Amino acid sequence: MKIIHTADLHIDSPLTSHLSADKVRERRAELFSTLSAMVEAATACGAAIMIIAGDLFDSERITKTARRRTLSLIAAHTAIKFFYLPGNHEETGLISGEDSLPENLFVFGEGWTYFASEELIIAGRSTTSADMFETLSLPKDRRSVVVLHGELRDRSDEGGVIGRRDAAGRNIDYLALGHYHSYSAERIDDRCTAVYAGTPEGRGFDETGEKGYVLIEDIGGALSHRFVPFARRRLHEIEVDVSEASDLYSLERIVSAALIDVSPADLVRLILTGYRAVGFTPDLTALTARFAAGFYYFEARDETRLRISAADYERDLSLKGEFIRLVMADGSLSDKKKEEIISCGLAALLGEVAL
Repeated sequence: MKIIHTADLHIDSPLTSHLSADKVRERRAELFSTLSAMVEAATACGAAIMIIAGDLFDSERITKTARRRTLSLIAAHTAIKFFYLPGNHEETGLISGEDSLPENLFVFGEGWTYFASEELIIAGRSTTSADMFETLSLPKDRRSVVVLHGELRDRSDEGGVIGRRDAAGRNIDYLALGHYHSYSAERIDDRCTAVYAGTPEGRGFDETGEKGYVLIEDIGGALSHRFVPFARRRLHEIEVDVSEASDLYSLERIVSAALIDVSPADLVRLILTGYRAVGFTPDLTALTARFAAGFYYFEARDETRLRISAADYERDLSLKGEFIRLVMADGSLSDKKKEEIISCGLAALLGEVAL
């Protein structure tokens, strides 16, 4: 027996990264194609069950096209049983339309809903409450999967929260969770493991790292699982210390080395860190022009600090030296403000435009 556990696809999401209009449309289409590809992966590996633990869509206002396309995908794969938990984003949007639901789509209600076969019991509910595990009824001698959407904490003390202690000792083998967008797993008791599948496709730079789904297998009479990387594109937020850079050429060389293992299909946010010398300001426009063509999306941010001290300019009799000494001696300014003033002032003295 094989089961695919996924969640938080957020199909039809407006997306959070600064993509062009064309790429926003393309990425939104890719979110659905990721679902389709996971269904094909389930077919290829012989998985007879797919669990969608909430937030399949980004909003309850699901377009007719998206709803019908999703239901048609499910209906076309009759060898797979789809167990769908409405999440806090889409709520009942998928199932409240005029379209009839496929026979192989099973939907969890607000209270505990049970689906049983000879091999397995799958239980779930679309709402959470402080006492919900008190009413969960699972036999000790049957393997079971429980599907929930919410935040895993110590106790189920409020709505949207799933308590570790409350779930312990409830004859659960696998707690299939949705809500957090990164894969994680932790033991609840000697029998139960709670697993967040994470989102299979990152949408913004708050969702960096490897994304995919979870494959659950029956091994020796027990449920085992492993994370399967699956995202079409990864998002990377990469900090690069550019303290050794003294000009655009050396800056580009340092950045090239930091990006060497990143796929051209991916999205990159580069953050420049470290200290820069007086008179050198990283040219983000030039840097973006140099690297943007190498990735699906690229942006650069400058978080470097100015490497400067008053002692360095004690004997400098130039206008620049006098200006730096005056700013550094002003006790009313923070170090950050001094750096900003000096950077702008030097740009003006050198005839450059301060960005």
